[in-house]
Amino acid sequence: MKQHLLKLSPLIILALGVPFWALATDYTGGDFIIPDPVIDSLGGTASSSNFSQTQSGFQAAPGRSTSSNFTLLSGFQYFDGFTPRSQNWRWYDDQNNETPAAALAAENIAPIDIEDQNIIKLRISVGELAGIASPNQKFKVQFSTSPTFTSVTDAVEQGGCTVSSVWCYADGVDADGDTVQNKVLSDADACSGGSGNGCGTHNESGTTSSTFDHKRGAVVEYEFTVKPAGATPNMTYYFRLYDVTNGAVVATCTGESFPSLSTAGANLTFTVSGLASGTSTGGITTDVATATTSVAFGALPVNTSIKGAQRLTVTTNAPEGYTVYVYQTQNFLSGLGSQLLPVSGTNASPTAWSSGCSPGAASCYGYHTGDAVLSGGSTRFAADDTYAQLESAAREIIFNAGPVMSESTDVVYRTEISPLQPPGSYNSSVGYIAVPVF
Repeated sequence: MKQHLLKLSPLIILALGVPFWALATDYTGGDFIIPDPVIDSLGGTASSSNFSQTQSGFQAAPGRSTSSNFTLLSGFQYFDGFTPRSQNWRWYDDQNNETPAAALAAENIAPIDIEDQNIIKLRISVGELAGIASPNQKFKVQFSTSPTFTSVTDAVEQGGCTVSSVWCYADGVDADGDTVQNKVLSDADACSGGSGNGCGTHNESGTTSSTFDHKRGAVVEYEFTVKPAGATPNMTYYFRLYDVTNGAVVATCTGESFPSLSTAGANLTFTVSGLASGTSTGGITTDVATATTSVAFGALPVNTSIKGAQRLTVTTNAPEGYTVYVYQTQNFLSGLGSQLLPVSGTNASPTAWSSGCSPGAASCYGYHTGDAVLSGGSTRFAADDTYAQLESAAREIIFNAGPVMSESTDVVYRTEISPLQPPGSYNSSVGYIAVPVF
């Protein structure tokens, strides 16, 4: 009997599996969630009451590939449209050059000591990530003292900018909407002579319309001209862009930062200067020249008032402004002890010269300030013919509720004698006190 032997030779197959998937952070929105959004090979469908997902295939490797004709964004599904992200930035100080060269700090470095009312330029690159263009693209600037923008404010338009606006758009050499001629940032696409995908727009307003098209996938360099107007001294401010065209905040690309800077420390500059004879101010024309440290009336004619004036100039970044006070250290006395008499008007209630210096008075002297509105909204010196007597106590003569740049106010000094006034050389000393409010 013939036997047949059956020999079983096991076939061992070693399969090395390479999965076509990867884990990632969930992709979420207000109405949906896609866990681990790197898509496997030809995945199935999914749906809810608010969305549906059809098959997606072979997006296993995340990354971005580009050429002159296309952009491939692989690894994730993109549900949004135009997707701008801010990238590199740099601050410049020469607003009179179309292409700025006087940098305030290096690229992506916050400058310090930015003075109030100093017009500066922000150059910032904006990359588009979704491969979708945006016609008529307009961005505006927003600022905050918080790096997370917990409280955010739009930069104020030029026409509405006041000394307490904090940050405003400003007028540089460029017109709003003009094309950037040359890029200055390292990451922007090509831009030279106003040509190239990286050439964005100059912006001196956040509300004007735009005809600029931000191309898909392009990294475009934009410029914003702004200035601090009552910004808090020694404060760091953070800036971001807002997409006006599409109604969305512009986030940063991974690894990038929002533009920032620090304002200068508290300061006040106060100067006193003389005015020439014949200067018209405060409703009078001066009869004598004055100096920084003196008001010399000279030989006084009888029954004729003599006027001189000094100009007080203040610059301060104090967010709540400043006040200037005046006082006298002694009465107007001669070497023999005779005295020129003050007018009857006071700082609280100044009078016209004719009533404050009555015809029967032996002499009169007083002052008038050219500041029409003092603290509390007082307009007691608003009329030109308003004079007050000097006192040993300091009295308010100039007030402003916000920062100022070279604000000048004239103070008029006036005196008159009658034949009853004893002859002699009369002298007094006047002091000024300038107080910033921070």
